[in-house]
Amino acid sequence: MGLEFKKGNWLEQVEYEKEELLNQIASEVAKEHPELFEGSLSEEKRVEAENIVRNAVQTRNDVAPTEIEKIVSKIIGQATGYGTLQEFFLPEAEDITEVFINPTSNGPKVFYSRQGKSWPSEKQYFKNNREVQEYCQKICEDAGRPFTEDAPIVDAWLRDGSRLATIGFKTSPLGVAATIRKSPTSRSPMSLDKLVEFETLPPFAADLLTDCIVNGNANLGVFGRTDSGKTTFLRSLGLFISPEERTFIAETSFEMYMPHLPNCINLVEVVYGDKTLVDMTQLCKTMNRNNPDRAIVGELRSKEIIAASQIASSTSGGFWTTGHAGNINGLRTRLFGMFLDGGVQLPKEFLDEIIASMFHFVVFLDKETKTEERKRTLMSIVEVTPEGYNTIIKFDQEEFALTGGKTRRWIYNNPISQERLSQLAFNGATIKPEYKDIHQNYLYNGDA
Repeated sequence: MGLEFKKGNWLEQVEYEKEELLNQIASEVAKEHPELFEGSLSEEKRVEAENIVRNAVQTRNDVAPTEIEKIVSKIIGQATGYGTLQEFFLPEAEDITEVFINPTSNGPKVFYSRQGKSWPSEKQYFKNNREVQEYCQKICEDAGRPFTEDAPIVDAWLRDGSRLATIGFKTSPLGVAATIRKSPTSRSPMSLDKLVEFETLPPFAADLLTDCIVNGNANLGVFGRTDSGKTTFLRSLGLFISPEERTFIAETSFEMYMPHLPNCINLVEVVYGDKTLVDMTQLCKTMNRNNPDRAIVGELRSKEIIAASQIASSTSGGFWTTGHAGNINGLRTRLFGMFLDGGVQLPKEFLDEIIASMFHFVVFLDKETKTEERKRTLMSIVEVTPEGYNTIIKFDQEEFALTGGKTRRWIYNNPISQERLSQLAFNGATIKPEYKDIHQNYLYNGDA
């Protein structure tokens, strides 16, 4: 009987030998330079590591010149924890916020998010579903979170704090799907000037937010649906927090990093396997006991609302948070459900009192879905008072619709109440004449 060849055998053998060679070189480099595979690499260390690995690869007689950079890239990917996707996490890719791996009938496709919009990658990073599964399993194993048929949905962390959410096995019939939200340590906060440039809000609103709400140490809630820019917006405002303030930030995942605040403590939930060892309620209680000048909770989702409401009423320097709600009615419904999760059934007539005790102002954001730019947009700034809700600024949706999306303007609906302005001034706000009286009804991005 003659030799029998099966389709694909030779290709599989070649790929296997390449993988073995790569692992052999990586192992040799790791023995001589173990620091390359311990923790995340700074930009300076990454360049140094690339040179070390490149020298090691170039001394091999069994590596073709055309393969050198590919092998260097893969080994550095192992060292950084990003593997084959590492180019999305380099300093020159700072404006990329998320990376997506989507299974399709034609194999895995990679997309990335930049400026609130998803873009397809032209490059093939994974040949098949098996490679994606092994990639996600490696990250999950490093984080102590097994990704198996028994645990087909996993949240895990890369070494620098980037978050991997992966779905696979029978839960995702076409193959493994994954989203990596990049660590805030690799993404500087976006300036408010940039948000104005991107037409998220007009200059007047940016000035009012910083002069009155940030400098005036007001309690603030920023609400909107998923991907409406809540975290980006709050980090932009955070650039105006005084470095002298003692700031505490508590989150379910590490997103609200503010590198310019030296006296800032970041806290996150601790999950191991399927057990939550430290939850948001515990983090909120810890924050409260440490008496911060400013307390930030991102984001409110469930029963932690009880502990967060206690922080809001006791923090003198300002309580900030984010959450899912598109308007005041949506916020009332969401908060009612959160308190219910915590075992407290609030009489609905007390909801407005609770909101007034937690917030001085609430901001609502949204994201266009019908235009190509899909711009994130400030929908309204609302002052919360014991008497009710005072809409200060709102996006002119009617004008936007009438002009087919060409005109983006905001209506200066009401000034901040005099009582609140006095309180904000006492707490350090800069009160300009235009914050007391309306000098211009319509606000545009071009207005100085």
